Amino acid sequence: MKIIKITPLTGPVAATVAIPRCAFKDDMLAPEEASRQVGSLVVVSDVGATKEGEYHLNANLSGTAIRFILALSAIVPGVKVIRGRGRLNERPIAHLVEALEQLGARIEYVDKQGYPPVRVLSSRLKPGTVRMRGTVSSQFLSALLMIAPLVGELRIEVEGEQVSRPYIDMTIDAMRAFGVEAENEGYKRYFVRAGQAYRATEYTVEGDFSSAAYFFAIAALTGSTLTLTNLNPKTVQADIRFLKILEGMGNEVVYRENAIVIAGKGVKAVSVDMRDCPDQAQTLAVLAAFAKGKTTIKGVQSLRVKETERVVAIERELRKMSIRAESTEDTLVVYGGSPVPVRIDTYGDHRMAMSFAVAATKLPGMEIADPDVVAKTFPRFWKSLALAGAPFDTVYEHPNVILIGMRGGGKTAVGRALAEKTKKELVDVDDLIEEREGMKIAETVAKRGWEYFRDRESEVVAFLHHLPVVGEDGLRPGDQERRGGHRPRRAQEALRGGGRRDRHRYQYDPRREDRRGAETSGAAGSFMRRLR
Repeated sequence: MKIIKITPLTGPVAATVAIPRCAFKDDMLAPEEASRQVGSLVVVSDVGATKEGEYHLNANLSGTAIRFILALSAIVPGVKVIRGRGRLNERPIAHLVEALEQLGARIEYVDKQGYPPVRVLSSRLKPGTVRMRGTVSSQFLSALLMIAPLVGELRIEVEGEQVSRPYIDMTIDAMRAFGVEAENEGYKRYFVRAGQAYRATEYTVEGDFSSAAYFFAIAALTGSTLTLTNLNPKTVQADIRFLKILEGMGNEVVYRENAIVIAGKGVKAVSVDMRDCPDQAQTLAVLAAFAKGKTTIKGVQSLRVKETERVVAIERELRKMSIRAESTEDTLVVYGGSPVPVRIDTYGDHRMAMSFAVAATKLPGMEIADPDVVAKTFPRFWKSLALAGAPFDTVYEHPNVILIGMRGGGKTAVGRALAEKTKKELVDVDDLIEEREGMKIAETVAKRGWEYFRDRESEVVAFLHHLPVVGEDGLRPGDQERRGGHRPRRAQEALRGGGRRDRHRYQYDPRREDRRGAETSGAAGSFMRRLR
């Protein structure tokens, strides 16, 4: 397991942190890869170049990606199987599926009703009126709005209270920049007129206020003065509202042309509704742990269907810190006190890691487990944190054993023996790839080629640093760099057989599945005898 130990700020600091405008983060890679698979580098108004066929599109852990890809898939040719990884397949998409079906989409659930994966059979939608609920996610509505010019005249009527309204403003603002107007009637009705088309344009991506918010919070908690650059003070981004909350706590904020300066003055208990900026509810809850009194955070219902059940996760970690926290369906209450340092479990959630890192800049002895989850939205977060005055150390507990070798070389047999001997879990990279792709390795290679398979293999390996015994096939030149410097953290056993003998075995029986559990000979057999 990888753990980060953060050194708290020694006192109030003055520092400048550049907030990234556009980083190659996991949430961007999934929709880009899906667009590439269906024949487009960038999808604009012409989907005619997309060919008939069956496409397996993986959104990995990105809720944004799976919702946007699903809507787009309903208007491009072919059969599209869309899935996620882990928790994403437990996040509801029924409201979006039902809305698309109102426009003529044919969509089947592959496993559980209302959740990914899904199979999209349609390639065209009809203009008309859609009624959909707005209580779960604004991304359902954004997905429909963005495909509207490719459908024709579209009206959307929202039932119930619309959550995360600023994200809808951002969607409409981006559509306008590319030549399409969408009318918003009080967040209850939307109208996109027929005859509009997206046009190519130069578009500058703003610095991300969601990323900046953690540094705003650090300044408030530690009494520091931080300057965050690459930020537009006139943005429509939802998380700029977090600054108003911090001002309500007594902190001073200065808005400059391309930067925000926050002078931290401390934190105090507040009562706020975060329905329009729910991504920072976790950060506020962490600040509330240090504030005297009762902090009430309303509008948190959408957090229950995010990367993890965030309300439960926040409560659990705050209680570990000796902070009382309780919740209802849409409200989280935190009673500030004297938090104690603990190891924070991140639940595979990038925002859990970054939110509790805020506490670590104040509280000595805090540890963040599985810190690489921040790659989902802010890959350079830990380096930016160090630039703000909070350096960190990386520690590996119970490091991995990595087995690398050709197919049929004995990895599976050796891995099983090692796992039994060390009481660790055995993970086979090929098994995980087959699960993600929904087909056997041979089928993946036949349909998409070795280069595609090796790319998927690299992605899987990047996520396996915290697992104990991992088996994978041979590395190619350059794979060390492609896999982010992936190395065994504890031991590496070279299973060396005679080159001529291994080539003969590989040529004679290339079907690795048939060799699993077979008698292991050569270097692998010798190693297993020593292990016993």
